Formats: sequence, structure tokens, C-alpha cells
Amino acid sequence: MAKENDAEKIVEEFSKKLEDIPDLEETWYITDNLNLTRKDESNEKNPEKILRNARIDKDGNLIVKKATWTQ
Repeated sequence: MAKENDAEKIVEEFSKKLEDIPDLEETWYITDNLNLTRKDESNEKNPEKILRNARIDKDGNLIVKKATWTQ
């Protein structure tokens, strides 16, 4: 019986707290920035800059780590 009384008290207190919550208009999005688009333009690419930190062998080949999930 003690558990039932405790549960009833919790439900009553929770119901009282819910009464204090004001009714607000529904909100669907945080911002009005929906479906924004941008110009489709490419950026200049500089392969030398891209490969600056890459590991390259003596023949100029790019060295990469083999995936661990392949055999």
C-alpha cells in the first residue's frame, strides 16, 4: 500500500506542476532559414597545396593506409 500511496502522491504533484506550464504557440523550426540555396560555383584547387602533407613514394605515388575491414 505504501508504494501505491507514493505513486499517487507523485502523480498528483506532477499534475499540479503541469498546470503551471503556460500554453504556448507550437514551434517547428528554430530559425526561418529554410531551404536556403547558394550559387553553384567551384573553388580553385591547387594540387600542390593538397598534397603538401601527403606521404608520397619515390615514384610520386600517394601512400595511403589499407582499410582494416578488407582482407
